[in-house]
Amino acid sequence: MKSKSVWKINKIVLPQNSDHAGVMWHGNYFNWLEEARINALSQVGLNYFDLTQRGIDLPLINSSIKYIKPLYLGDKIIIESIFNISKSPKINVNSKFLNDKKEVLTTAEVNMVLINKDNFSIIRRRPEFLSKAFKKLNSY
Repeated sequence: MKSKSVWKINKIVLPQNSDHAGVMWHGNYFNWLEEARINALSQVGLNYFDLTQRGIDLPLINSSIKYIKPLYLGDKIIIESIFNISKSPKINVNSKFLNDKKEVLTTAEVNMVLINKDNFSIIRRRPEFLSKAFKKLNSY
């Protein structure tokens, strides 16, 4: 069985990401997860903003985050994401937040669905350019 591609971005917990105790605010995890997804799409040639101009969007339909250890101001974090894309309209992304010691601090699962923005209908038959890009995301 072929292993899944792992898409990575590096982040640092900045003052605007944390509360007065220096702990990363929970809402920022979603911002970073979105940035990781958009970055991965870009790496396979899909500009998210171009998709929206074409009338396509990928809204979240479900998400979960497990906070294992807090992220603190100044922490350097690697977010590793694995895309699980099948023929189903649902797109699943599993991510891990790792510190510089490679300890898993947070895990997250995000589910999205491909939609037509004009009528908010699910796109079940993907355009060829999306199928090619999604194949790269799965197993680059």
